[in-house]
Order: sequence, then C-alpha cells, then structure tokens
Amino acid sequence: MRNIFLIFITVSVTVVCVKNPQSVPLNFLGETQVALWKLLLAFFIAGIAFVFVLKIGKKKQEVYEQDNIDKSDEESNERKPQLSEEDREFLS
Repeated sequence: MRNIFLIFITVSVTVVCVKNPQSVPLNFLGETQVALWKLLLAFFIAGIAFVFVLKIGKKKQEVYEQDNIDKSDEESNERKPQLSEEDREFLS
C-alpha cells in the first residue's frame, strides 16, 4: 500500500511539474525569474525534508520516554512490599 501511495505522489508531482513550464518572478533576496516547475519541486522537497526532521525528533522523544518508563518500572518494583499470606491466598 505504501509503495502505491509513493508511486501516486511521484506521478502527481511529475505531472504538475511538466504542466507548469512557464517562468514566474521571484522576489526573495532580490528579483529573479524562475521556472515554476523548479519552484514547485523545491517546495515539495522542502516539505519532505521538514516531515523527515519531525519524524526523527518524534522517534528520539519516544525512545527517551520509553527509557523513563523502564526506569520508573524498576524503581516501583523495588518499592513494592511483599504480599501477605492472606493476599496470596486471595489471589490463588
């Protein structure tokens, strides 16, 4: 399913870039003429890079949270008192 989605996105971006060959003025740190397909492609790639950076940050945060959960489980296991005989009989 993921491969089909990637193929669809790639074809869509290619079609949009091919259908927009005209030049447009770009006023960013000076005035210049840029092909619209290059501009669209640049923003698409920038979007992919942005999502990639967000995913890396989320993975690091998940690993950090998992480490904290593991440490808190170890600490809570050490603090648990032993069950009384009465509790053991109830549980069995």
